[in-house]
Amino acid sequence: MPRVQQHRRRLPGSWFRTTSVQSHYRRSPALIPTVIAVALGLILLAVLVF
Repeated sequence: MPRVQQHRRRLPGSWFRTTSVQSHYRRSPALIPTVIAVALGLILLAVLVF
């Protein structure tokens, strides 16, 4: 995951206010659907086996 440097960004709904963003690692956008798919797959597998 790429590292994001510290920067300033505008607050939503405001023209002049900004907030400081600390440096962090950018999350993968496909991470949450993948976790949900794996969880559903494990539940389905458990239901079919038992």
